[in-house]
Parts: sequence; structure tokens; C-alpha cells
Amino acid sequence: MANVSMTNLVSNSGVVATDVTGVGTARNNIAACSYGGDKGIFGYGNPGTATAVTNLVSNAGVVATDTTGVGSARYGLAGCEYGTDTAIFAYGDDPAFNLSNLVSNTGVVATDVTGVGTARAYLAACSYGFDKGIFGYGHASLTNLSMTNLVSNAGVVATDVTGVGTAKRFLAACEYGGDKAIFSNGELSTNSNLVSNAGVVAADVAIVGTARESLAACSYN
Repeated sequence: MANVSMTNLVSNSGVVATDVTGVGTARNNIAACSYGGDKGIFGYGNPGTATAVTNLVSNAGVVATDTTGVGSARYGLAGCEYGTDTAIFAYGDDPAFNLSNLVSNTGVVATDVTGVGTARAYLAACSYGFDKGIFGYGHASLTNLSMTNLVSNAGVVATDVTGVGTAKRFLAACEYGGDKAIFSNGELSTNSNLVSNAGVVAADVAIVGTARESLAACSYN
């Protein structure tokens, strides 16, 4: 299956628009998150070999051309917001990484920060508690994992927290309720795990709907 660079905008009532011709390098296994309060960024991925290229998204949903990548080229990573208007990319594959790259409130990606926690890929991440982030689960050394790493409101990634629930990869995560989060689905998983506004991950809860992997999630409205 060929890589594509198209996008689909989503309205504040949850309506998904038709395809918009993509800008920038078509690739897979990328990460994305918001920054600057009202904008977005897509980063890294695999167009055939690992890359560190990024694409900024305006507050009108317009995707910009490629920005030369900063930091280690990789794919299978995750990204999330932290603080009030900044973001972070972390972990990834080719080979497994545990480093991170902070993103400023103007969308500038910083150089590699020496990693904390287990190097892994195919994990998920999102914000929680209004100004912090969490990376969770993933895959390393042919093994699915259930650990998490909290991110402070200064972008500092904490050491591994022993995971709760089923070890999994290819899952998704998003915020809900303003200050909480959820990890859900994934390879060989039929459950979700709620995250409190203190970053505590709860035990498995059976999902509703079709179990699946390699999905994506985000909050809206």
C-alpha cells in the first residue's frame, strides 16, 4: 500500500471533510499533536527510510511544506502537548529510541534530549491534567509493554512507571473531560485504560465496539 500525504479536516461538530491534497513527504508511522494553543504539527515517520521531517498546521488547518527535521530520524514514535502551548515527540523505532524532542509554541523542534525510560516504539501519548503529558505502552525487543512515562509541565520525561493493564502496541490515546485521558485498543487488546488528572492509570476496562489496532484518537470541541 502506497504512502499518502492527504489530510481530512474535522469541524467543531465532529464532521470529517473530504480529502485535501497533501503537502510534504508522504510517509507512515508518524506522530502528531497540537502546539501554540491553536495549531498542529506532524513529525517524523517512514517514507521508505526513517526521517525527521516535520509539517506545521495553521489554525485554519493548512498543512505547510516540509521543515527540515531536527533530531534523530525515526518512526513509530508518539507526540503530545504539555505546558499550555508546547509539545513533545518521544521514543520511536529504527532502532528503538528513548530520546525526546521538545516543540516550542512557534513550532520549532529542539535537538534530541537524552532519553529516560525504556526505549520502545508503537506507543501512544496524550496530555492530561491540563498541562502535562503521558506516554504509554509500546513494543521493544519483540515484547509488548504496559509501562508509562509522565511528562511534566516543563517537558521533563519521568522514569518508567510499572504499567497497569494489558501490554500492547499500535494503540491510541486522547484527552477527555478536560483534564483526564484514555489509552485504548491496540494489538491483541480488547480494553481501555483511563488516566486520572494525576496521571494514574487505571485497570483494564472492556472496550465498546470493534477491537482494532493501528488506529488514532484525539479530543474535539
